[in-house]
Amino acid sequence: MTRFAVRLPRHQARLVALAISYHLSRPGSEIDPETLSEYRHGLGELRPELDSQLDGDSALVELSPLQTTLLATSLSSVASELKMYSVFDTMAGTSRRPRSTAPGFDERLRTLFPEVAGDSAYASQLAEDIIMLRRELPLGRAQEVIKEAREAAAARRARKRWWQFWRR
Repeated sequence: MTRFAVRLPRHQARLVALAISYHLSRPGSEIDPETLSEYRHGLGELRPELDSQLDGDSALVELSPLQTTLLATSLSSVASELKMYSVFDTMAGTSRRPRSTAPGFDERLRTLFPEVAGDSAYASQLAEDIIMLRRELPLGRAQEVIKEAREAAAARRARKRWWQFWRR
């Protein structure tokens, strides 16, 4: 199976940890839309591996093509959240009202990046960093590998003889 080894400096590792937390907080995020079953190797299994490396200078993670695709999507979603974070923070004022619709996102953001508590505009800088990080992911190659695997599976199904129903 193709895997992509990605070395992340501390700041980027924290951004990826934030994106994984955001992804996992959304109901159904780890369910394959084609089979309606949970992904065998989604971002859920990546979280403990990455969390154990957050205090180091860098983190090394190995991503499957599926994880790369899910992470890229999650990074885009988090970038959108962070762009609006300062606006929602201003609206919330001193209340305890959450600044995000994703459960636990505020706490995770402030844990990973305590600077946001003092200056909510820092979230906009984090959004820019996330966009740059997303561009560095091997997303194109990951999508090619996924497409090749789907085509190979379709070819295997097509080779089966229709009259040999017991082999299906």
